[in-house]
Amino acid sequence: MRTSGRKTEPSSPEAGFTLVEVMTALLIASMLAGAVLLLWPGQNMTVRDTAERLAARLEAAADESVLLNRQIALVVTAEGYGFERREADGWRRLESGHALAFQAWPASSDAQIEAPSPTERSGDHVAVLDPLGGATPMRVVIGDAVRWSVEIDKEGAVHVDRAS
Repeated sequence: MRTSGRKTEPSSPEAGFTLVEVMTALLIASMLAGAVLLLWPGQNMTVRDTAERLAARLEAAADESVLLNRQIALVVTAEGYGFERREADGWRRLESGHALAFQAWPASSDAQIEAPSPTERSGDHVAVLDPLGGATPMRVVIGDAVRWSVEIDKEGAVHVDRAS
C-alpha cells in the first residue's frame, strides 16, 4: 500500500552523504567551535584587563604629577579606585570627566592591597606619586581565582604580572 504520491526509486549513489563529507563537515564545525571558545573572554581576560587599565592609569597619573608639579595619590576602596591631587588646601579627588576619575572594580574582580601595609599608608592613599617621578612602592592584587598584580616601585616604574 502506497502512502505518498511519489514514486519510490531504488537507492542511487547520489542519495545522501558519504562518510568523508560528514567527517569534513564535523571537522570544520569543531574547528569553528574551538576558535570561538579560545577567543571568548573569560575571567582571566577580565582580571588582566582590569590590572592593565590600573597600570596605564598609574602611568598617566605619574606623568600628570610631573607635568603639574603636584603629588597625586592612588586611592583604593572596596568599590574601586581613583586618584587625588594635592592642592594648597589639601587632597582633592579628581572628579568624573577627568581621565583619572574614580573607576569601579568589575563585578568579577576583587582587589587586595599587599603593600604598603595599613600602618605605612595614610588613610586610603595606597601610593603617592611625586613630581620628581618617584612613588610610594605599592602592590595591589586583583582577582580571586585568577589573580593579577599591579606593582609600582620607588622609582615610579609600573609592572603588571600574574600573581601566584
